Amino acid sequence: MGATIQLFENFYTDQIYAPDKININTFNINDIKKDFVISRMTDGQILSTYQDNIWNLKPYRSNPSQHGIINFEIRIHKDHIDDAKKLMFLLLVFGSGRNGSQYSVETLGHYFNDMITPLLNFANNSKKTINEIFENESYLYKYIKDYCTTRSKNQSLSSYLIFLDRLNNKITGINYKRSKNIFAFLKQKGREFGLLLNQTELIPSRILFESIKQRWEQIEEIEINLTNLMSFFDKYIESERFAASRTMIEHFNWDCNKTILWEKAVKHYYLDNFFAKYNVKNRRHFQGFLTKIQGTCKHLLHAYTGMRNGELLNAKNNCLEKISTESGICRIISTTSKFTGTKKSVSWVSTKEIERVIFILNSINRVVANKYRLNSNDLPLFIGGNIFIEKEKVSANGNIRAKRKFENKDELPLDYTILSISLKDKQEIEEIDFNKNIKDLGIGQPWEFKSHQYRRSLAVYSIQSGLVSLGALQIQLKHLFREMTLYYSNGASYARKLFDVSKEHIANDFDQLKPELDTLAYIKNVVFSDEQLFGVHGTFIERKLKNKELSQKEYILKNREKTLQQFKNGEIAYKETAIGGCISTEACNYALTRSVITCGGCDSSIIKKSKLDNVIKNQKEFIKFLDKDSVEYRTEVRDLEELEKQRKQFLGSKA
Repeated sequence: MGATIQLFENFYTDQIYAPDKININTFNINDIKKDFVISRMTDGQILSTYQDNIWNLKPYRSNPSQHGIINFEIRIHKDHIDDAKKLMFLLLVFGSGRNGSQYSVETLGHYFNDMITPLLNFANNSKKTINEIFENESYLYKYIKDYCTTRSKNQSLSSYLIFLDRLNNKITGINYKRSKNIFAFLKQKGREFGLLLNQTELIPSRILFESIKQRWEQIEEIEINLTNLMSFFDKYIESERFAASRTMIEHFNWDCNKTILWEKAVKHYYLDNFFAKYNVKNRRHFQGFLTKIQGTCKHLLHAYTGMRNGELLNAKNNCLEKISTESGICRIISTTSKFTGTKKSVSWVSTKEIERVIFILNSINRVVANKYRLNSNDLPLFIGGNIFIEKEKVSANGNIRAKRKFENKDELPLDYTILSISLKDKQEIEEIDFNKNIKDLGIGQPWEFKSHQYRRSLAVYSIQSGLVSLGALQIQLKHLFREMTLYYSNGASYARKLFDVSKEHIANDFDQLKPELDTLAYIKNVVFSDEQLFGVHGTFIERKLKNKELSQKEYILKNREKTLQQFKNGEIAYKETAIGGCISTEACNYALTRSVITCGGCDSSIIKKSKLDNVIKNQKEFIKFLDKDSVEYRTEVRDLEELEKQRKQFLGSKA
């Protein structure tokens, strides 16, 4: 550790608003200078010092949804504010997360709310000092028993005790000694809270599909009116006298000849019907209307990327990365702090259809950027709410750049007669989360959409589809470990297909034809394959049908109807795989991980050299794009090594 520590290192982009450094060699928790700068504004002005009873940490937030205010004055009794500051300051200086990164503003807020505040309330009620509590096992036991009433409070105390144990008592000023009994008690309570812990709700497939459908219909309606809407918006920002109400004219005694009434402005830009549908009747309504458009766009971005709330709010106006292929995908660029504890630029794959959503948000930002002479690329994708002011006002620049926060109500209205929870919706959730007490899902109640629900839904429905690998989903959700992705996709095997289709849809014809198609595919790709087959079943075909017992081949062809019926009855199955085929009629135990290395020793496997070589080639290419220090890299390398090992076993001297 060096002689000095820079607070919030890696959480600011310009040295001008960095907080002060602390000298470790002379550090004394009981003698921190009152004017020590905890935070600065982005222009360098001092925002908070150690002596302040409110520490404003907003400039160092990793995403705008974090609160960022540590208010000692309101939350802590005045006799214990000094102790609260000491506990917080120790975290600011010495606290570290993954890879040694300093604690984020969000983590500091959790400690303040879930540990420091209740602990000092306990100290005040018990007439004890903070040192007496940490140094006495009986007091700690009583605090845990009476005040650690939630899982987060229990975890925060446990983490802080580990933090104290790691630091020298001379640094903390607390004569703390680790107690096995206390940690055993915390662990016991942690298990009890774990039994009550529920995962984020999965959006029922019907409600998810219908809500997305309604939002796309709204996007199409916005697109039709977008040119006129942005022209109206441009005039709206320019002057308060544009689209003014009669009340405003009378109140400010404006000259009617220099003022355009709301009705006339709306009619001029052919927005009458559009505004009437969404009940936009005046300038104030219009401000809220643009916010709701942003909100609808945000919901669709969550649904099609699985991005966390903060990750999406961190996205810049130029976040869209188009891919010059016919793959039908694009990428959204933003930052996440979930990998290293500090901001890291990453991308999320999405459908090219999402370009339409980004274009609408870009259009709003472009009008604002042109009006205030700003570089639109420097703006957040979701600009702040207080942008609807005259251009002469100095505060406009800061308001525009302030990433906005969204409430649940901030989206265009949906038809909740369709999006209310039905009995089938509730049963679907209970089938997936079968060990969860679904008490908050009232039949007939409107579904309340939350950003994190889209992540869980994306995980479950993607894995259930069988089209997305666990590794790909891990990368998309930006999980550090595959175990977290498995946790998110918990219940996927019980999930219904996301898109139900009518009986008249061509998909139903496909379902009827599938057994026959499987039969033909089996005969063509296996029985009549010109390529040598490997794997357990592949080797059997080579020995029994293709080379020696040709009568069996003839038997299959002559008894085509019987073979087809066996496929229909589920007695035989066939599906192509990345390295050949599979004849298993049972669910694959390894399908969730989408790993093909298990096919090599499976009794149902059919392996072709050409396909195996292609998988190995693509695996090598894939590995080149991974971070060599990541768990993902090591896992994929092990898979490659296993594939190459199997290839040698199958081909022998031909390898």
